Formats: sequence, C-alpha cells, structure tokens
Amino acid sequence: MRLVWAGTYEPGFSRNLKLARLLELSGTSVEIVREPVWPPDRVGLAAGGLARTALTASWRYPRLFARLLAHKAPDLYLVSYPGWFDMPFVWLVARVKRRRVLFDPFISLYDTMISDRRLHSDRSIRARVASWVDRLSLRLADFVIADTPSQLELYELLRRRTGVRGAVIPIGADDSLFTPRGDGEVDPRLVLFYGSLVPLQGVGTIVEAAALLEADGIRVTIIGDGQDRAALDDAIRRTGASVEHIGPLPLSEIPDRVAKAAVCLGIFGDSEKAGRVVPHKVYECLAMGRAVVTREGPAIRSLLREGELVTVPPADPSALAGAIRTLIADDELRARVAQDGLEAYRTRFHETSLAMLLADALAATVD
Repeated sequence: MRLVWAGTYEPGFSRNLKLARLLELSGTSVEIVREPVWPPDRVGLAAGGLARTALTASWRYPRLFARLLAHKAPDLYLVSYPGWFDMPFVWLVARVKRRRVLFDPFISLYDTMISDRRLHSDRSIRARVASWVDRLSLRLADFVIADTPSQLELYELLRRRTGVRGAVIPIGADDSLFTPRGDGEVDPRLVLFYGSLVPLQGVGTIVEAAALLEADGIRVTIIGDGQDRAALDDAIRRTGASVEHIGPLPLSEIPDRVAKAAVCLGIFGDSEKAGRVVPHKVYECLAMGRAVVTREGPAIRSLLREGELVTVPPADPSALAGAIRTLIADDELRARVAQDGLEAYRTRFHETSLAMLLADALAATVD
C-alpha cells in the first residue's frame, strides 16, 4: 500500500513517532508532504500567542495544498496530530484525486483546551471555534484512529453522526527503550511519577498521598513540569510532604528512573478526559515490568484488567496511598502485578501487535 502522510504534523511528537514505526513494521510505503506551521509551545499558543503562527499558516497552507495537488495520488492520505486544520486541505485534494483520508487526531481540541486544561471559558469564542474545528475535521475523515475506545466514542459524539468508521490503536511504548531489567537496582520503597504537569495528571492527589505515606518510609519522586507546576508547589507547601521534584528529563533517561522504582504511577485527575485516556507512562512502566497504580475509568478498564495493574478512584489521595502501601508491603503481590502487567503489554500492546491493528485500519480505509 502506498500512503501519503500529509499536513503540518509534528514528526517528533510521541504519537507520530509511534505511527512512523508501525507504518514501517506494516510494510506500508510512506511518502511525506509536510509543511511546518505549529510552534513547540502549543499550550502557550492556545492561551493567546496566535499572530505569528497565523502569519506562517497564511502561506504554508496554500503551499501544502499546491504540493498535494502536484503529487501523484497515493492509495490513501494520512493526517495526524495536530492535524485538525489540515483536514479541509487534504480532504479537498483527496476528493479531486478520488482517494480517502485516514485521520488520527490523538486528542479533541475542545476537550483538551476547554474541558480539561480550562484555558478558556466554555462560553468563549475560542471554545466555540475549538468545538467547530473538532466537528469539521472529524466529519471530513473517511476513517478515524483513536488510542482508546472512549476516545473513539468521543469522536463519534463530536461528529454528531452515529457509526463513525474507526479503529482503536493504543499508544504503547517505545519498545527499544522500555524493556525489562533485572530487579537488583530496585529501591523497594520508591514510588515514581513522571509526565507533563497538566490537570488530568492529578499531581495534587499524588502529593497528598505522599504525605500520608511518609510515616511508612515510602518516598515519592515526581519528574516533569507544566501548567500545574504552581499547584504542585502549593500542594507540597500545604501538606509538608517531602516529595522529590525533578524537572523534565529526556525520554532516554526515563527508563533508568523507572528501573529503580518499586511502584510507578499513572494519572489521577477527575476530568472526563482523564477517564478516557491511558497515558504513555502506563504502557512504558508495564513494558518494564513495574507495578502500576492509576485511576479507574472507562479507558483503562477497556484495555487492561485489574491484576495487570492497580486502579483507584480519581482524585482520592487516601485510596492512592492505600494501594501504594499495600504493594510496597507485599513483595509477592507487587511481583505478581508487575509480571501480569508485563505479559499484558507483550501480548496486546507491543509494537508488532499494534502494527497489525494499523495495517487493518489502513485496509479498512480504502475498502
């Protein structure tokens, strides 16, 4: 199959890196027609820094359209994150050339900006624009990819049409980085969280749980930075928890940190989006054979079973502390959860399994 990966997508973004690897494994011939538009700080952009990006887009998008028109028609087109604004251009070219478009939005613009991160009021003009962009870009797609069943259901709701043609392809992990190691270097009382400090992560809940665990000699390390950095610092001051906070680290350094932790943490926010996603860190820690604790929700329950990891109610520090305490105190239980999680990853989320899912999605798009 010959595919044109089209638009303004960011090649270094984690989901796009995974797509590139899965396309390679599936034997798909990929040609790239891309015009860079978006700055690295997309949160800052959403908060108001639009002028320079709008100027760039004003000439990049016409150039993208012309390049796609001149390019030989493939079997299908792929548009990926952040491709909401790409869809009208790619869709029009695809219709001219009588081809179809596969869209992997990764997230909803409205769900992320308004519902989860609360960057703008849900009654603001930006909220209305975000909702309209979501709906239009999804309606133009012939086939949609989502990373969880809950996300696919959201896309159907946003399209305001039933029976969306789509498939679930979980995020997975970088299998060249996140692999099991010996247990010799594990600190039996160390708990690790890493990630961007955005609301769905629930870092305040983690800090409050850490304060409850200090009497047990259990230490918590948090790696990362982001929107909720001030909330993290405030929670540490308020609770007096001796949490170790480290700024962002390169992805290549994260496996060493995971290897040292006895328990790894997912997300604990109470937003609807937090319930619809399974973040990279969950797959990465499972892939390294670590016991994982994360929040309960429809997405995690649709992809993983209790026993392959441990789930707790969202925004519940006491429940989180209790789950961590139990795993730290019971070496046999912790080892069993870690092993079952590793087996789940190997059988359902390894890149070879995900490549088969993507190949099926490509075939379904052109059928």
